[in-house]
Amino acid sequence: MLSVVGMRLAQLADLVRSNGWSFLFREVLFLKRTAIVVEKDLSEVTDRSEPLASAKLKLLEIDKEMLLSGIYRFAVRYRYLKALDYLKHGYGGHALARDNVIIGDTWHYVSEATDDPRVLHEDLRRLGFRGWVKSYVYTFDIFVAPAERKGGVSAAFQNSAMLALRSKGYTKAYGFYWADNIPAQWCTRVTNKWKEVRAFSVSRFLMFKRAVPLRKDQAAHKKQPSWLKNIPIGEKRKFNHGRTVGDSESRF
Repeated sequence: MLSVVGMRLAQLADLVRSNGWSFLFREVLFLKRTAIVVEKDLSEVTDRSEPLASAKLKLLEIDKEMLLSGIYRFAVRYRYLKALDYLKHGYGGHALARDNVIIGDTWHYVSEATDDPRVLHEDLRRLGFRGWVKSYVYTFDIFVAPAERKGGVSAAFQNSAMLALRSKGYTKAYGFYWADNIPAQWCTRVTNKWKEVRAFSVSRFLMFKRAVPLRKDQAAHKKQPSWLKNIPIGEKRKFNHGRTVGDSESRF
């Protein structure tokens, strides 16, 4: 319990330090924010590791032994605390590291085949899943340290993690991003070609969350902020060097 509280306090401190109080309030208090559920056929993933190699970054699998070895340290402190918490819940993870410093991490959930939604991850239940296939994987909470979000690193990290999951026998990945997070949209939908499944309108008041399915016509006009429509395609690509899918961007 104390470790969870410490993680949350460290996370809040980092969010405020990086983005200000207004950003924090927008992440824990919002009404009818659109979440886009996406899927990726892992047989379609191809190796695109050049951006990682150019930045001298490598992909590592996260496990308890690796975390407690003392060999690696996290560039962002609360991500270490989050990693410990996720491992306690049985989630799997991959890290992006340069030398002995972890500058990014991403997480996934797997389950035995089931037709009982009550046993699924809480995000999946909110996103309308009613069953699960053993070869599917739910991916969430991809994070890259702000200073490293350039040169296509975020998209290459996501892509390399999917290749690693495919090597373990998984055939399809699911996830979601917020429609107002343009970097996440470009990373996931445009660069890595994930396909949209459905959309939800999500409201949150601190720890209380509610998700309501959106019809296709309702979701269509919410996928891209109106101010972005007049920006040329070439200029839009610049957003991919900014905020990527992070903590509150990939979890309810």
